[in-house]
Amino acid sequence: MKKLDDSGQMLLLAAFAIAFMIVVLTIMLNNLIYASNVASESGDELNYYEISNIVQLIDEATSAAYYNATSDGGSFNNAAFSNYMNTFQQEMAILYAHKGISFSFENSTFNDAYFTQNGLESGRDNWIVINNVKQVNNFTIEIPDTSKLANASSQFEVKAINQSGSTIWYMKLYNDSTSINVISIDQNNSIALVPYFFVDIMNNKVADTAFNFNFTSRTSNETYRIEYYNGSSAVGLYSISGNLVTNETFESERYKVINTTINIASGENKISVSVPVTVP
Repeated sequence: MKKLDDSGQMLLLAAFAIAFMIVVLTIMLNNLIYASNVASESGDELNYYEISNIVQLIDEATSAAYYNATSDGGSFNNAAFSNYMNTFQQEMAILYAHKGISFSFENSTFNDAYFTQNGLESGRDNWIVINNVKQVNNFTIEIPDTSKLANASSQFEVKAINQSGSTIWYMKLYNDSTSINVISIDQNNSIALVPYFFVDIMNNKVADTAFNFNFTSRTSNETYRIEYYNGSSAVGLYSISGNLVTNETFESERYKVINTTINIASGENKISVSVPVTVP
């Protein structure tokens, strides 16, 4: 009788074991099917890297279109810029059409850029313009509308900072409503208030007035970075060029900023994002 009981218990345990294995196999199969479906669907959707690539392509195309529209040395040719960007948009639409993705973008008008990182008033105020600098050959700043230059409480600053974190050179600009004040490490000066204002640091000029910036002597034999502070306190253009510590040449410049709205749709997903693009 005991033998029969033992046999029955063994059969019961075997039945439980088989049932448990069936449940486990069912769950694993469902997970495999789900993972396969997710992978299949995600292949049709835009991922982060594709969106970043689109933004980068638009940035490069906008710069190229701007150069094309100003290549004759005259005023900005809006028709040439629009034609270039329209052609680019058509090519991008064809490129992504085979993936089932619709693509379009719209440009606003060009505006003078703030000295923030992205050129917008809301952009990062304090940022590194160029790092690992060995020598600067050209450094100009233009303020086309001095009414947009802030007062002393939030003055726009340019600094050269060495690898130890010490400021080895600086310049500050502000508008006190009667004059433009220029403060550098070796000299201060006030210029009569004018609508347009420019600074040529390497040639030691403020507008048409001599000004001792001493940038070269203050930065020689140093490895340094150039930073802007309170970038939203001024609107204008800048151009910097020179050599890095690697002996490579560099050029950093900004003339205008334009807001580009990118529209992307794939399946049920739709993305619309506004991206500031600076030129050149």
